[in-house]
Amino acid sequence: MIERASPNLLMIAARAPIAGETKTRLGKAIGMERAAVLYEAFLRDLAARLTGDGVGYDVGWTYSPPEIDFRPWLARIGATPGPGVHLIPQLGPDWGARQDYLLNWGHEHGYARSVLIASDSPQLERAVVEHAFAALETHDVALGRVRDGGYYLIGLAGYCEVLHAVPMSTSSAADALVARVAALGRTLIELPATFDIDEVDDLAHLRKALSPDGGDCPATWKALRRLGLW
Repeated sequence: MIERASPNLLMIAARAPIAGETKTRLGKAIGMERAAVLYEAFLRDLAARLTGDGVGYDVGWTYSPPEIDFRPWLARIGATPGPGVHLIPQLGPDWGARQDYLLNWGHEHGYARSVLIASDSPQLERAVVEHAFAALETHDVALGRVRDGGYYLIGLAGYCEVLHAVPMSTSSAADALVARVAALGRTLIELPATFDIDEVDDLAHLRKALSPDGGDCPATWKALRRLGLW
């Protein structure tokens, strides 16, 4: 078994910020290189806000593609592995299977509560993550929706197959997950909704959220301006 510093595990679903391999829908509009640079800034801001000293949970950096050495990328975004920090490859044939694998990984390694977040919402506040863990003390499942019908956060107390037959990357993903939880007789709590960055039109939401000076996303704010996307 791994060393645990907390009964709670936050897993951040990340991709290596390589041009042409991440944020490809956005990259089709703004260029693959610019999309990768912006995404790396997302990771920097999330690492600064959600990890490090003083957080009340362990951290798992889950990465894709699973065959790479993700440690140099962690160093590049300013995230340092240490006690209570794990590197977990995303294994599975599709995103639904990979999420299920990761949530089960947390359970099998002794965590009472596992929360998995996407890395497409650099504005995500630590208070939302802490809310999720607190809610999972009395609920089985926590869910945070995004505006396009998907979700940016899923959390489980223990483990159950809530993702079975839930369609990913569709406008009905969150609703299907809620229905699946109900069908299993499990309890669910929904967290505040937010937005994620998949398409070029999503950047308008990001610019509004970060105005006028970047807020808690200095790396993203700097990248938007440097890339001419502000």
